[in-house]
Amino acid sequence: MRLLFLTLAALILVGNRATACTSAIVAAQRSSEGVPLLWKHRDSSFSNTHVKHFTDGKYAYSAITPNKERTKTVFAGINETGFGIINTATKNLPASSAEEYNTCTRKEIGWNSLWNYPLRNCATVDEFEEFLRKTKRRHKFGTNFAVADGTGAVAYFEIGDLYYHRYDTTDRKEGFDVRSNFSFAGIEKKRGVSARRYDVVMKEMSTHEGNFTPQQFYTYSRSYNSCAYGDILANDDEYVCSNHAVPRVATTGVFVLVCDAKCPRMLVTIGHSVPGIAVPIYVQAKNNIPECVKGNSMLLLSNDFKAKAYHRIKGKGAVLQKDVVRKVLTIKQPEVVMPQQMPENIEAFNAKIDKQFNKHAKRVRKVLAKF
Repeated sequence: MRLLFLTLAALILVGNRATACTSAIVAAQRSSEGVPLLWKHRDSSFSNTHVKHFTDGKYAYSAITPNKERTKTVFAGINETGFGIINTATKNLPASSAEEYNTCTRKEIGWNSLWNYPLRNCATVDEFEEFLRKTKRRHKFGTNFAVADGTGAVAYFEIGDLYYHRYDTTDRKEGFDVRSNFSFAGIEKKRGVSARRYDVVMKEMSTHEGNFTPQQFYTYSRSYNSCAYGDILANDDEYVCSNHAVPRVATTGVFVLVCDAKCPRMLVTIGHSVPGIAVPIYVQAKNNIPECVKGNSMLLLSNDFKAKAYHRIKGKGAVLQKDVVRKVLTIKQPEVVMPQQMPENIEAFNAKIDKQFNKHAKRVRKVLAKF
């Protein structure tokens, strides 16, 4: 009952915001793991998610999915071959004409199939592209998908109802790429305000020296830097939550996929990025998943944080309570290690993660109780 109440409260707080995320992908040559990395900072009005292992296809996979028994919806995932997939919504891709769409004889698929089929059946980026060639999406469909595999291939696909555009990150001298909620193949004047988040992440990543670690992306997910205002937390001016910084009132998760053919794995936070911790998940571990992300304990902590960190003011929207965020950010994060090989005793490893989270959650709630 408490989870239901808090989830509804979070939905009311967020309002009718559509799913809107920030993402980046890294080629093997810029990755500390020697394999591609996919990062998704998820923003959505739906937050009740968890990590689940699936064995319903050619390949087994672990994914972030709604926290209910029977669902085919996935928000990010990686399979046993090292094939990973994430997405961001996009608002500026043009649609085909109704005549073009209706006369196209390719197989029509829904949103869930666009996620589930590749995770169940694809081992490479090229296989994913072949799947796109053979299908059409609903009319006026648009999204940015990022996919990577165990061979080192990694690319963004900007996908419309009948077409797509592929951008290979291995072709970029920087060795990385970024997307928020617009597509470069789309209409430039309709890119929208999410371009602010694209700009700030591009700026942060462009000044980063050396290779990117999976943990590095949590720096971006917890940073209130912006191109327009600098560090939003650096002063006491009122800040009405918008698209200037990566963490937002609608933030509901952080996922970093390590697309390693030998040991596919990911770091996962369920809920808001500020109070949560990064939890290692190994596909080879199957259903051995830490309880804090398999269940709802991290989500409950996120909802408690949001209730104090964001206040809705009539006529303004959600106002960031900077003193709350500052205090929570001063809490030292647990030193969570994600070995490149799955620990031999995965049960003990996961138990340690849960213990670290429980201690961290107590510290966060102790701080929240002061406000």
